[in-house]
Parts: sequence; C-alpha cells; structure tokens
Amino acid sequence: MRVSADAGSDLPGLARRALDAFAESASRRRDRDALMDNAFAALFDLYRATSPAQRRSPGGRNFNATLAELLSSGNNPDRLGLYVVRSQTAAENGRHEAYRPACWRRSMLELLGEEFVPWRDFLRPGDLEAVQRIDEALAEVAGSARPVTEEEVPAWVPESHWWWWEPARQRGGEAPERHGSGTLDAVAGD
Repeated sequence: MRVSADAGSDLPGLARRALDAFAESASRRRDRDALMDNAFAALFDLYRATSPAQRRSPGGRNFNATLAELLSSGNNPDRLGLYVVRSQTAAENGRHEAYRPACWRRSMLELLGEEFVPWRDFLRPGDLEAVQRIDEALAEVAGSARPVTEEEVPAWVPESHWWWWEPARQRGGEAPERHGSGTLDAVAGD
C-alpha cells in the first residue's frame, strides 16, 4: 500500500484525490487490487491530514456522503468484498509472517468505517460478517504469530486497534501506552 510520508495540508486536494481514487476503482475493470490499495492510501492521507472535527464539519459530511455513494457504486462493492476476503485470508495466515499486513488491512477497514462511512452503509451483509471473522482469525492465530514490536506498529495506531498487540497480549504482555489512543485521532509519524 502506498502511503505518503507527508500528506501536506491541501485538504481539498487530498479529498479530491481520495474521491477520484474511489471513482476510478468504481469504473475500471482491471487492476482491482492496485486500485483499491490506491484508494485506501489516498483516504489514509486525508485521514492523517484531518482532525475528527474536520471530518464531522459540513465539508467533511459532504465528503463522506460522496464517498458513501462511490463505495456503493460500480465495481466498488465487489472490490471492497474482495478486500475484506483478502484481509480475512491474511489474518488466517497470520502465523506465517502475514500478521502485520493483516493488521494493516484491518486498520484500514476500521478507519474507513469509523472515521468516514459506517460499514453498514456500503458493505454487503456477507462482508459485514466477514469483518467479525477477520477479528476472530486475528485472535486465533495471534498465539503463534510473531509479536509485532512497538517500532513496527505505526505511531498513528490507537490502542483500540487491539489486533496489533494481540500476539504480545496472549504471551502475557500489554499494549504500549499510546498518546491520544482513546480515539482514532491522527498522530504524527507512521
């Protein structure tokens, strides 16, 4: 997944880039994985550059409404379903060095659903159920997965994203103290 180190402060430009990426995913037939990864990367850049208040502002609500339409249009329902399935597969294979990528994918789904558009507004019922299976798989394989070190966990990840720390927790460790981790607020660094 491509994520820029410095998203900048051009919020209208970042918002347009995210909407354009999801619109391209909705309309193009090929490159389904790359298109969805690019769309999530653009949305992540916007997330990192905005505050919860900005995402709840009138402009943020307009963005979310447009995004909700795009998530439900064209090829996006199938592509999001595939993203969820591939996230579940990564989680199920987490004991074989896929645990960190599975955590990343799960966190991207969480950001989309918690910070922009609720899952129930765009995920199909089977995909909604699969998110629960992703969580179950992450918990199940965590005991045999290599724990993710504190340095490997991006600084923006809040404690509420329990899957990052589950291997260590199952071995008797705890999640590190995270500043601002009570919500999904962006934190400098990744």
